[in-house]
Amino acid sequence: MNVAPPAPGKAAPTPVQQRLTQDLFTPDTRSRQTVSYFGGNGGPPFTPPPASPTPGVISTPVASTPVTQTAQVNTPAPAATVSPEVQTALDNINKYQPAAQPIGLASELQMHGSDSAEDVAFRKELMAALGPDRVAELMGRVGPLSEEMPGLARTVLSAAIEAYPVADQGKVVQGMGPEVLGAALATGVELAGSPLTFNREESVAQMQALATMMGNLSALPPGSPGQAEVTAALDRIKSGEQPSEAPGASTAAWLVANSGSDSLRASFANGYLEELKADPASLSSEEARAVAWALGSMTQSPTDGLGALADLPDAARSQFLNVLGGPDAPELEHTGAFFQEDVQAGVNEFLGDVARLNPANFSNAQAAKELRIEAFQQVSLAVDGDFFNDGAQTHLALAGMFAADTEGIVDTSANSDYDNRLYDKEGRAMAKFFDRVAFRDEGSRGLVTEALHRYLGQGTQDGLVPQLVQGQGEDGFMADGGNILARNMGFVLGALYQGSQSAMQGMDDEFARKKAMVDVMGSLVEKAIEATPGVGAAYAKIKSGTADQVSVDKVFGWLGDQFGGNVDASKDGVKALSGTIISDAWTPFFGNDALKGAIPGNLTAMFGFINGAVALADGITGDPNINIGGAAYGR
Repeated sequence: MNVAPPAPGKAAPTPVQQRLTQDLFTPDTRSRQTVSYFGGNGGPPFTPPPASPTPGVISTPVASTPVTQTAQVNTPAPAATVSPEVQTALDNINKYQPAAQPIGLASELQMHGSDSAEDVAFRKELMAALGPDRVAELMGRVGPLSEEMPGLARTVLSAAIEAYPVADQGKVVQGMGPEVLGAALATGVELAGSPLTFNREESVAQMQALATMMGNLSALPPGSPGQAEVTAALDRIKSGEQPSEAPGASTAAWLVANSGSDSLRASFANGYLEELKADPASLSSEEARAVAWALGSMTQSPTDGLGALADLPDAARSQFLNVLGGPDAPELEHTGAFFQEDVQAGVNEFLGDVARLNPANFSNAQAAKELRIEAFQQVSLAVDGDFFNDGAQTHLALAGMFAADTEGIVDTSANSDYDNRLYDKEGRAMAKFFDRVAFRDEGSRGLVTEALHRYLGQGTQDGLVPQLVQGQGEDGFMADGGNILARNMGFVLGALYQGSQSAMQGMDDEFARKKAMVDVMGSLVEKAIEATPGVGAAYAKIKSGTADQVSVDKVFGWLGDQFGGNVDASKDGVKALSGTIISDAWTPFFGNDALKGAIPGNLTAMFGFINGAVALADGITGDPNINIGGAAYGR
């Protein structure tokens, strides 16, 4: 294709402009109508600019037809003195046919796209010479979408952010329209999340700036230019109308999370939650995680954005948490590795907020407490699924929940009342938590064992076991809460046993099995270990994080000698040892000295409550596998 030469006195087009212009014009020199870079014809014949254009002004195109329904009046910017470089750029833009001038603008910006002081100054001067109204009018000429359009739109938007105040940025967004804006945002997020993107860090920075622009526009007075277009663009992305490898809700959540606007984040999340209240089946797992990501990105506050979930009806909140860890994870399929990391990090930040919540800061403290308990249960059950995939940050969040409210989680999980919707049947959630978070993950193990040690109360007078010892099974004590304490002790130990069996069976490395036994089961008999010469010093090194294999072997050998009669680190050996330790660790607490003066019948009843609860959570039908209070460990 041939292009007519530029008007006299004009600088010749650059090679890039020649290529773009060649693609834009038809070979028929009689009509020279634009074949739009974005598809379709560009409109009326091209009118060359005057030989001596007014400095700082792009000539007015002839009868251009904007895409937007309301035609915009093309008012030239006031004449101003500009640098020769910018004047040359303005002249070059005028060499494009009217419908193609947005491409000319983007081309000039891209050719000065570095972070150097000279290029930044050039971009600002060029955008100032055009003015926001003129740039908005240019972007309104963009026709049907094409592969190249989103990148050009991002280039112009980035320059507008650099040069204009927020209100004027809104004018450019308004001129661009929701379809172009949505495509620019969706494809930009995709590029920012892909390790294959050239200069990916620049794409990330660009998209973070565009997301911030969205947040800033949302903070302007209602009805300000650009707000409606941002909302419509997000709706298009969420609904999948903007083609992208990543699913729509997650793509929109990336933008909202990076927007810096809590109002935009809350609006995004509440839209889904209102639909959930109206129709419990409306929320997919991906959408639930998008909501969690948005809420997890909220600015730190007493409720950290969790009030919307605490205020949901119980059934709706349960449905949200149930689908949060659902089996499908489309946001991790055919998407960039960095995008996947962002999604998982965003959801894990939400889980961290749940772990840290203070029920007293919520209007409904009980609902906030139940939010944490149910999140603990549902995420524990899904922790090894496709989305959470036994991630270290997920484990830490679960460990944080358990540590923050050990008593509430155990008591609620063990309560088999008919009307307790959070009863953990057979201890499945808690057992899986111990399995994946305590036994298999050293990174979160310490937080769990410390919480368990504190809850049971070994060596203190504050925990559950010392209270039972002091009560001695006396009728009044048991009726006044001792029965519940006994049940909770049995339930947590049964779940610990069930978790140990699954973990030891699944851990193929012998040293890893030994270390897990020492860390978790050793914590149950810590006082006895510390009092044993030689072994206590080795255990201290393990607790300080400086242990070597010799120290682990020494403490594991002691556990085997004391509770197993042999040192066997096979899978079957450690499974048997874990049961014996759980059974016998309480001997000092229920020995003669501690129970002197107790009535045997009272003790029998107390042990019955404990062992009955063990049977609820140990994962085995029939007789319990571990027995507290004298009966020998079976099987």
